Amino acid sequence: MAYDVAFKDVPAQLVLAARERVTLTTVAERLGAAFGEIMACGQAAGATYAGPPFVLYPERFDESTEGEIVVCMPVAPGAAGAGRVSLEEIPGGRVASTMHVGPYHDISPAYEALMAAMTAEGLHPGGPPREIYLNDPGTVPEHALLTEIDWPVQ
Repeated sequence: MAYDVAFKDVPAQLVLAARERVTLTTVAERLGAAFGEIMACGQAAGATYAGPPFVLYPERFDESTEGEIVVCMPVAPGAAGAGRVSLEEIPGGRVASTMHVGPYHDISPAYEALMAAMTAEGLHPGGPPREIYLNDPGTVPEHALLTEIDWPVQ
């Protein structure tokens, strides 16, 4: 699959967030559990959701090495965190962006395209990439999953 990469500015986002330590083997399960916690917290607090869910990937991980992920649900002002779920503002700024269509486990070439585009522009990663999940894996077939990847640049 060929990836079109664009550079754009994204606004800061207020989110309900949960941090998890994961490996490649545990990421799907822990990500799902964290989204469940966030949604329960938001519902209990009467939060208004303000965009699609996303995950920040500040650390690398593989099958045997753990790394941190930050599971986020954009909310309108007035939301409140509770327990493990915190209210945070994710910074905005310039990003390299592309769209991945298909299974999550086939997303690596999208990251390679983003890195190649950054290098071609003389740019470097300026923060953790964010995967924005534009549809629900519970309601669409795996080949139709849409994931926007925004990677801050500097």
